[in-house]
Amino acid sequence: MRKFVCTAIGLSLIVLWGCRSQVEGLVGEYEAEGQAGTRLSLHADGGGLLIRGEQDVRMREAPFHWEVKEGRSIVVYPRNGPSTVLTLSPAGLAGDLPGMGKVVFRKK
Repeated sequence: MRKFVCTAIGLSLIVLWGCRSQVEGLVGEYEAEGQAGTRLSLHADGGGLLIRGEQDVRMREAPFHWEVKEGRSIVVYPRNGPSTVLTLSPAGLAGDLPGMGKVVFRKK
């Protein structure tokens, strides 16, 4: 029984370490292609901020929290509105955002 518990703890630590390094690789600032002033900020604590540039120079900020799913995508949970999946690709983080359509964010 003791060997089983030690093995389970060891495997859990390996999984947590792998998830943490995935998160650390995604943390940072991103800019949206073709949408001037639109930025995405992913924080290490799982928080984030979408800053959307407007044509009349006003800025709209939308806070959210996020998590890694299956290593190739993240799910963004805004405070108000539906969750959105952004997929990691060689081009950056890509997804369909409400009110913005398809967007690709490139890491700065």
